[in-house]
Amino acid sequence: MSEYLLEMRDITKKYPGVVALNNVNLSVRPGEVHCLVGENGAGKSTLMKVLAGAISKDEGQIFLNGEAVEYNTPHKAARLGISMIHQEFNLVPQMSVAENIYLGRAPRRLGVVQWQALYDNAARALEQLNSDLNPRRLVGTLSVAEQQVVEIAKALSINARILVMDEPSATLTDHELESLFTLIKSLYRQGMAIIYISHRLEEIFELGRRVTVMRDGHWISTGDVCDVSREELIRMMVGRELKDEFPKRSSEPGAVRLRAEKLGRKGVFSDISFQVRAGEVIGLTGLVGAGRTEVARALFGADPLTEGKVTLDNNDLVFRSPRQAIAHGLGLLTEDRKGQGLVLGMSVRANITLSNMNAALKGPLLLPSKERRIARDFVGKLKIKTPHVEEIVHNLSGGTQQKVVLAKWLLTHSKVLIFDEPTRGIDVGAKMEIYRLINEIAAQGVAIILITSELPEALGMCDRIYVMREGRIMGELSGAEANQESIMTLATAEI
Repeated sequence: MSEYLLEMRDITKKYPGVVALNNVNLSVRPGEVHCLVGENGAGKSTLMKVLAGAISKDEGQIFLNGEAVEYNTPHKAARLGISMIHQEFNLVPQMSVAENIYLGRAPRRLGVVQWQALYDNAARALEQLNSDLNPRRLVGTLSVAEQQVVEIAKALSINARILVMDEPSATLTDHELESLFTLIKSLYRQGMAIIYISHRLEEIFELGRRVTVMRDGHWISTGDVCDVSREELIRMMVGRELKDEFPKRSSEPGAVRLRAEKLGRKGVFSDISFQVRAGEVIGLTGLVGAGRTEVARALFGADPLTEGKVTLDNNDLVFRSPRQAIAHGLGLLTEDRKGQGLVLGMSVRANITLSNMNAALKGPLLLPSKERRIARDFVGKLKIKTPHVEEIVHNLSGGTQQKVVLAKWLLTHSKVLIFDEPTRGIDVGAKMEIYRLINEIAAQGVAIILITSELPEALGMCDRIYVMREGRIMGELSGAEANQESIMTLATAEI
């Protein structure tokens, strides 16, 4: 009998003009967390979609407990004990927890759903996870962490032996992340094999037993996590040595560009005061739920301010809409780039010029040739990896999508740019590209407000850091005095 519960041998997947997977191998033992890492576009998701039956392989074989298996649908994969939790959950918000767990598999008698049996079965699945979720609650009322529990309960209800988790920690608070790790440890102790995809390398070293590295559709390496360093892992992922994870800036900040004084929005945040100078990068950090995004949206005119004032280049302003903010030189790269920052079904060209159509106008007419020229210029400047400017944005990797969002705002010639979690869900190589671009923009005199939950990012990129808690600024730290301990002390301080 094979020591491996799962073996994927020489898996190849081709698309017109692209080899997405080239003879990739993956082996997973029962009762282990096997981490799968690589840059955006490395082929991780494609490989897992092959495993989950969402797409078919062109070549190669899959073995379960040493026996070759063939299947080509998620339903058949589930019957073999393979379940995948995608970064964007496959849940129906209008249905209950129990209905989602047993979607399409509800117990019936003579064609009629046996509701009590459904709720009892769901309760037992949740009990295995030490969850006190009410099976009758609507999924739309749950937090992200609770929805994740429902997805895992769904996997348990089909007796999954292999569970794939794609970026499960991307939107969780620290407390929720701790609960997720406890849950994962409980699952692998029960013999479940877990394939864990994450761009957060610290999670790899905390959870993983073994790690497989992919790059450009190829298998690069598989080994024990305890035998590899962070630097070695990064080098294998990107194919080169990255010496400075956070590139340094040499320019000196100029005059105060934006000043916020005693900003408030009833019931959301209050007494928010800070300033940012031309060429400066300031951080706005704190625990998830501290109110950072809400402050950014109010500054940008997306939500109303109820008190305080904003001064931009010595002019007192209150923005009633994002259109006004953009017109005065304020830009916001939203936390949710897919939902709010981009139109996924449109081209790279159309997305770049979306926020400043005037740049491609001649009189009242929009000139496609001028649009294409502008887009090609930004593709070159920002090193946007796309076959051409007419490529649909949905087809690009997360890091590349983020560069398209950045190009869109650079076209508006913003004086102040707010970056809200700009590197969430992006691999380490793409992160460094974003950091480099932030520094280049700051060197041109643009004031940068960087909202981040990642403390190393705040410490590595920011000249000064403001720490928030429950809608209030708890303190300001200079680059010299800031460290993880001082930030967390403020982030958890009593108000």
